[in-house]
Amino acid sequence: MVVPQLKFFRALWGAEAQFSTDINILFAEIHRLGYTGVEATLSDIHRISKNDSDAFSRALQNNQLEFIGLAQTNYPSIKDGTWHDLSIDEHVANLEIHLKEFMEYKPIHINIQGGQDSWSIEENEQFFEKALEVQAQYPQVTSSHETHRTRVLYNPFTTAHFVKRFPTLRLTADYSHFILVCERLLQHPKDDERFRLFASRVDHLHARVGTAQHAQISDPLEAKEECEQMQKWWEMIWDAQKNRTWITVTPEYGPAPYAMTNEINVWDLTNREMERQNENYRKWSNNIH
Repeated sequence: MVVPQLKFFRALWGAEAQFSTDINILFAEIHRLGYTGVEATLSDIHRISKNDSDAFSRALQNNQLEFIGLAQTNYPSIKDGTWHDLSIDEHVANLEIHLKEFMEYKPIHINIQGGQDSWSIEENEQFFEKALEVQAQYPQVTSSHETHRTRVLYNPFTTAHFVKRFPTLRLTADYSHFILVCERLLQHPKDDERFRLFASRVDHLHARVGTAQHAQISDPLEAKEECEQMQKWWEMIWDAQKNRTWITVTPEYGPAPYAMTNEINVWDLTNREMERQNENYRKWSNNIH
C-alpha cells in the first residue's frame, strides 16, 4: 500500500528569536532541516517580511517552501497579543480579512483559531454557520478549525457537539489544549469514542505534547505516558487519512512563557519533535494494511 506523503511545517511562532530575524536565512534553514513549508499568521508575515508581501512570497519560492495560513479571528486589525470581547460578526469579518490576504501566498491549507470560549452554544453555532459560509467562498484551499484554548473548540465535549452539528466542519487537532483544560489524559472509553469522531474530521495536526498542568513539556522523554497517549491519538488521525495524497503536521512548541523556562531550547525541541514524528510515521506506515 502506498502511504501518504508526510509534510512537516514549521510554525513561525518565535522562530526568529530562536534562529534568525532574516527571512532568507531562516527559511533556508527551515528547508535544510527537511520541513516542507511554514505555518504563519498575518502578523508573522508582516513582521518577518517587514511588511513586504513580495519578500515573503519570494522567500517561500526561493527555498521551495509551501505555506499554511493561521487565521486568528479574535485579533482585530490583524494585531495579536491581547484578548478582545468581539461580536460574532466581528470574528467573521476578521476571518474574511485573513482568508483574502492569505490567498496571495498560495496556501495549501488554512488553519483557523476561531471564535471565543465565552460564547453560549447558540452563539457558537451562529459563528460556525457564518464562518463555514465564508470558508466555502475559497474552494481552492482546504480550511479547518483548531482545537485550542480561548476559542470555540476549547474542550472535547462541546467540540464533539459541533462536529456532529456541522457536517462540513473540519478540524486542526491540537489535543494538548484538551488535556490542559480537562486536567486529565482523557483515557475513558467515552473519550476514545470522541477522539475517533474527531479523527474522521481532522485535516491538519499540531504535534505538541502537553500534560494536565502544562501546555507543553520540556522534553518528550520526561513525559512517557503523555507521549504515548498523544501518539495514540495522532496515529488514529493517520489511520483516518491513510488514503490521502499527503498528511500535514506542524510540530509546535512555543517560547517562554509558553515554555516553562527561558532555558529551554525551543528551536531544538521543535526540530526533535519533527524527527520523532518522522520515525513514528515510518513505523506506523510499516504496520498498516
